[in-house]
Amino acid sequence: MIGWLLATAGTALLGSVFPLANIELYLVGVLTTVDGLNWWALALAAAAGQMTGKTLFYLAGRGGFSLGTRLGRMAEARKGGRWAAWLEKFHARTEQHPWWGLGVLFVSAVASFPPFTVLCFLSGAAGLPLLGFLGVSLAGRAIHFLVLAAAPEIIHQLPFFG
Repeated sequence: MIGWLLATAGTALLGSVFPLANIELYLVGVLTTVDGLNWWALALAAAAGQMTGKTLFYLAGRGGFSLGTRLGRMAEARKGGRWAAWLEKFHARTEQHPWWGLGVLFVSAVASFPPFTVLCFLSGAAGLPLLGFLGVSLAGRAIHFLVLAAAPEIIHQLPFFG
């Protein structure tokens, strides 16, 4: 079991910075093909692994380091895009009311809309406290992955699938 937990956390970490490694597909795939795994433990491992990677986006938003030349150019190019006004409002409102920013971050962590990666970066740029960011994001991602990981078990219990 410990191997599956580490693999899940590692896949989630990789997927948090490299979007082609999709932790949701991995989690459902593992839980539907491997017997005897604790779905809730894998869900929590996925949340912890993903938050490890998403914290890098938060720290980049705080100015702790650069996202690299290519990502920096993409971020600059999108400043004038269709999301620009919304992103600017989020930044301004979060600076005035940090609890509002934490609420939007929580909704994004659970539902992945607005895009969670973008909000991780914006949360750092808006100056949300690191502990608030980690607590709200980890709770939201845990809910997200617990619901996702429970789905195969729930579907399996339905009379027309069992």
